[in-house]
Amino acid sequence: MTTGSAQSQDGACKRSQIDLGDGKVINGNCEKLKIAFLTAATNNTHLQAGIKGAQDAAKEIGATIDVFDPNWSPTVQYNQAQNVISSGKYNAIVAEMNDGNQACKILTEDAPKAGVLVAVANLPLCNRASKEGDELWSPGTLNFVGGSQGREAFRDWIMSIAAANPGPQKVAVLTGPDLNANTINTELALKDVQEKYPDFKIAAVVKTDYSVLQGNQKTLPLFQANPDLTIFISNYSDMTRGAVQAARQVGLAGKMKIYDNGGNIWSFQAVRDGLIHSTRTLLPYTEMYEAVKALGQAWNGEKTPRFVPLAAYNIDKDSVSKYEPQY
Repeated sequence: MTTGSAQSQDGACKRSQIDLGDGKVINGNCEKLKIAFLTAATNNTHLQAGIKGAQDAAKEIGATIDVFDPNWSPTVQYNQAQNVISSGKYNAIVAEMNDGNQACKILTEDAPKAGVLVAVANLPLCNRASKEGDELWSPGTLNFVGGSQGREAFRDWIMSIAAANPGPQKVAVLTGPDLNANTINTELALKDVQEKYPDFKIAAVVKTDYSVLQGNQKTLPLFQANPDLTIFISNYSDMTRGAVQAARQVGLAGKMKIYDNGGNIWSFQAVRDGLIHSTRTLLPYTEMYEAVKALGQAWNGEKTPRFVPLAAYNIDKDSVSKYEPQY
């Protein structure tokens, strides 16, 4: 696709169009990129690593970047998006939206009409949370970066847990807020897994704000009420850390297998120490770094793919020395 704007050999600004699909375009210009990063929140190490990735990439491409923290509120974040677009201060957005459906129109229609280029990462827009591959990209935006937390990724991960634990299992699952794409995909994956493995019984699904604190507070009563749990699954490492503390408090540590999704520094060490059975890596730094780099490439007239896939790896005691965590 034809993208962006670039300097001609004589130094003059050469305008071109950034193709956003479905007939939507943005006319490039030679202004410096001014990026608004609509992050989901800032209260955990995963999100902080993503912010660092976005900031590092912005520095590399000579762009400015401001971070907007909605503290997990879709309403606050939607209002932030409105203010960013209407202010005229920004010509680009990196979007990690807590409610991708609510934000669909404003980011795929209103933003391009206002000349604001949008790259989406981690959490898809427009009812695309459960899609796969190129369908994670929403026309009206530049691209989508991620996929390691899509429906297919969560399904394959939890399927592998069920396959490794045949026979009757009593399972509890810890996930994030309502409307969050990763929460949606975890719940869809659980349905898929239970259809194939009916002995893999889900006793409870508990939702949190992904923090260590809520990971502890919300699993303590869960573990007290279900001392016969055999498997515990958490789709983010910070809340896994809180859950491990709770398991110790009630005497369940070592009695159930704990599977983690996140692959941060703590979880790598927890695998080494035998506190959790395994962790699955995520790449928050890379996601946001690549999203910002794509904005820069498009602004400079370079071609960018609609979908930038990122792979995840399962880490256990046998493989923990082969990889490094990003956060």
